[in-house]
Amino acid sequence: MARVPPGELILVTDFDGTLAEVVQDPAAARARPEALEALQELVGLLADVIVLSSRPPAQLENLVPISGVRLIGDSGLVIPRHAQKEALDRFNADASRLLERIPGAWLEVKPASTAIHFRNTNMNGEEMLALLRPLLDGARLSAALGRKVVEVHAPKAGKGSAMAALMPAEDPAGVVCFGDDENDRSLFEYVTALDIPHMAVGVWSPEAPADLFYRCDVVVQNPAGATALLHEIVEWAKAWS
Repeated sequence: MARVPPGELILVTDFDGTLAEVVQDPAAARARPEALEALQELVGLLADVIVLSSRPPAQLENLVPISGVRLIGDSGLVIPRHAQKEALDRFNADASRLLERIPGAWLEVKPASTAIHFRNTNMNGEEMLALLRPLLDGARLSAALGRKVVEVHAPKAGKGSAMAALMPAEDPAGVVCFGDDENDRSLFEYVTALDIPHMAVGVWSPEAPADLFYRCDVVVQNPAGATALLHEIVEWAKAWS
């Protein structure tokens, strides 16, 4: 990455678990102030700074109030086709009834996906997945397990696909990406397969799957480690200038 001019580099980062600690109530999550400071500086140094999160877009606007940062919510998923939207609506109705019997679990409906949160239950991920699978329309919906959340959306969609759609317009000389969860796996895989300089940064937590970061170039410990690396990138970009 050192040979890429900062003005031709794009940086893409997740929010929860990367810029902010994962907390019991997602509404209470806040980015580390030092992480926001780094992003603010990087806006003026890099070609583009992007926050690519599974959060709904409106939430990201409040959580990352930095002019110049491109905010992409709902993992960059496109609005589903009619049949997929109907399948998602059916799933939401069925899952809502099911979750009424599970204290602490709740369903978050987003424009192109649904998240089932179960951090405040005594269920593990495999138990929740087993409960939800019979409700899926396998041809139109898939479920992926994250950090105490199950994400339901169109098959083969996600952050990697969103990044691939962005690249032609961005046309960068290099890419850096940060992520901490299962829904960042496709982003890591896409970025590390590029034929331009790249760096995939995994943000480790005890909840991360053992093989999640196998394509990453660097693994840091928790959002504090991610924040420290963001500031290193700031210093590198300033020194280049």
